[in-house]
Amino acid sequence: MPQSTLRLLRAGAPPAIPPRVADEDRDGELLARLARSDIAALDLLLARYWTLVVNYLVRLRSTPDAAEDIAQRTFCQLWDRRAEWRATGSVRALLCRIARNFAISERRRNGARERSAGIFAAETPLNPTPAEVLDGAQLRLALERAITCLPERRREVFVLRCVHDLSYKEIADVLDIAPQTVANQLSAALATLRVSLGNALA
Repeated sequence: MPQSTLRLLRAGAPPAIPPRVADEDRDGELLARLARSDIAALDLLLARYWTLVVNYLVRLRSTPDAAEDIAQRTFCQLWDRRAEWRATGSVRALLCRIARNFAISERRRNGARERSAGIFAAETPLNPTPAEVLDGAQLRLALERAITCLPERRREVFVLRCVHDLSYKEIADVLDIAPQTVANQLSAALATLRVSLGNALA
């Protein structure tokens, strides 16, 4: 891993680059440059996707500190295995898949599933009044709580689609399932959330 990039990782979130600069290079071109050990390509990918990866991991019930740690490992693996990645396809999906695999391994090693299960629910009143729920902040917390209560696969599909805006095909690649399964899981997740929020607002 290049020392300049290691410093970015150790410092936490790398400095964001202006969208007009980020858009100059397509993801496939960045992967091709990465395969040639182009450090600048890695720095661009860090600036473009660091926050997305960290937020994705938090939504998978990692703590913020654990999410940053796993994000660092994700980008380290992206660099270490740079010769293996195809210059086609979605970098977002690739990074999410790497991060998800690390998160699953971490969860299996230290039982993080149980310890982090209430990361959003802990901040939400157990029995919010209708007035509290109608408040914008309370409504967001109610939504986060409802998302947390979704079955794991439905939650992952919902987060990848509705939070990170991945396509059905990209989600299918991340989770190694069929696009139709993605559609079914998303439909079920949305139906569950409608019921949950409807009950909260009743």
